[in-house]
Amino acid sequence: MHWRFFSGTLISVLLAAACTDLSNEELRKRSRDTIQAKETAEQVEITYTDSGLLKARLQAPLMIAVKQAKEPYMEMPKGLKGTFYGNDGAVESYLSSEYAISYNESKKVILRRNVEVLNVKGERLNTEELHWDQKSGRIYTDKFVQITTAGQIIMGDGMTANQTFTEWEINRYRGTINLQNDSTTNKRNSLDSAHRNNRR
Repeated sequence: MHWRFFSGTLISVLLAAACTDLSNEELRKRSRDTIQAKETAEQVEITYTDSGLLKARLQAPLMIAVKQAKEPYMEMPKGLKGTFYGNDGAVESYLSSEYAISYNESKKVILRRNVEVLNVKGERLNTEELHWDQKSGRIYTDKFVQITTAGQIIMGDGMTANQTFTEWEINRYRGTINLQNDSTTNKRNSLDSAHRNNRR
């Protein structure tokens, strides 16, 4: 019985060693495939153009660019502020978030935490996550959204819009709160406030 116990133990040890060797080899392979080169920059400004026209200007206090084989990306852990422009060069909307990550190859940006977008109409979008697809020129989310207009607060789950947020649609409507205010004054004050915040 003693020998049987020893044999079983020996086999178990050999099997464990073989599994460990395979795991280490797999780990080494993954390490080679995901070698990352990081570059850090502060007070970064990024501009996006289309056919020579300025479409967006983004500003981040800190950017970490990660270059890797599979999908390079730029992370903005201290937040992001952006300004979007129309074909005539005029400002059409502002956005801000506490965190953002941009994927170079897919041309997509994901904004998270206290995301806010304000358009030239004075309409404001608030959500916790927003995706910007640069190829299609669309912004969208499947998270809870709140859109404040001149006279209403509209709530729902999910939303799609053009990237300047001048045309939007809520996917799953939850409800509306009617407001009573001076729409002209509030619109002007909101745009002025957003402009000052994005210049900081």
